[in-house]
Amino acid sequence: YAFDNGVSFAGGISSTESAVLTKEGDDAYAVEIAYAADDYGLAVAYSNVEDATNGDYTAWGLNGYYAFDAFTVSAGVESKDPETTATEEGYFLGLSFPEVGPGSFDIGMGTSDTYADSATEYYTYEASYTYPVNDGLTITPGVFIKEGTTDNTGFVVKSSFSF
Repeated sequence: YAFDNGVSFAGGISSTESAVLTKEGDDAYAVEIAYAADDYGLAVAYSNVEDATNGDYTAWGLNGYYAFDAFTVSAGVESKDPETTATEEGYFLGLSFPEVGPGSFDIGMGTSDTYADSATEYYTYEASYTYPVNDGLTITPGVFIKEGTTDNTGFVVKSSFSF
């Protein structure tokens, strides 16, 4: 729900139905409250997940952005607290340049997942350029590199139509 003063609230629940009545399913709920102004925004999210396969956990997220005249900075952190293992954390950082030629340029990097302090962290890097082809079509080509036990590189193209 979005209030008139820039504050919004969101929530959701999810549950899987068990094929066998004696088997526990997966249940989750999450809530988020956010505030967006002309030049900045902030969001706080909480989730509680009952995962019959991988274990239960709770997670908190804090995300924000600030728009300067020439670019926008966005950042976020997440903390995941599993019941059976150490707390895991992750983060991201992004920069958006709204006026690069006829379009806009975005770059970002962050952890590929949440990681405990003792774990090896892997990162994902991305870059994209959005440009208007005409009044009704925008094209966004992008590239990403995702580190891991084997690194992955990918190229994407997104087309957006408006009528």
